[in-house]
Amino acid sequence: MPKKEKPLPFYIATTGFYEAKVKVCFSDDSFQAALKHSKITTKHSSLDVGVAESHYIQQEGTQNAMLAIVFDLKAMEDYDPLERIGVIVHECVHTVTHVFEYIGEDEAKIGDETRAYFTEYLFKQVFAAYATEQENYENFRKRHRAASEQIREKIERAFTEMVKHDIGSAGQNSVPEPASVPSGTENTDRKSKRKTKDSL
Repeated sequence: MPKKEKPLPFYIATTGFYEAKVKVCFSDDSFQAALKHSKITTKHSSLDVGVAESHYIQQEGTQNAMLAIVFDLKAMEDYDPLERIGVIVHECVHTVTHVFEYIGEDEAKIGDETRAYFTEYLFKQVFAAYATEQENYENFRKRHRAASEQIREKIERAFTEMVKHDIGSAGQNSVPEPASVPSGTENTDRKSKRKTKDSL
């Protein structure tokens, strides 16, 4: 039986007849894995500024290159849905420019219509990857909340049982006390002297 390949920790967007591939990442870990997958050995950070970044990396002295878009999924939670779409479109526009650089195409010769269709084509794939990742993230959070709730309920049940069966009481005092403890002060004759209340 053939060994099942482990899924890649990033998405791959195609560029149609340009035949370039764009790696779509949602964490620094997935970006580092994308670099390794592209055989790039130089160090690169996924995000220098902001919640998203488009990359075109060509390792000097080699044929190794990578096109990528990175999103900080958690940071994007602070954005409303329209702003999130705007971020995705913004990075797709940058990536289209990077693709033309990558294939050695003179941008001045690219018509507006070609650029618009290509940007739309890329956006649909990147948005689908984002929506999938967002759904996975939400499902993970729901499972985590549910697991935390189950743990809390188990603790409450255990505590209720403990109280019900008096398991948690202090129990018998293990320090023996003297047979009689005087309830007053002692006089010089060592006889107990009762305290009296003063009345007004």
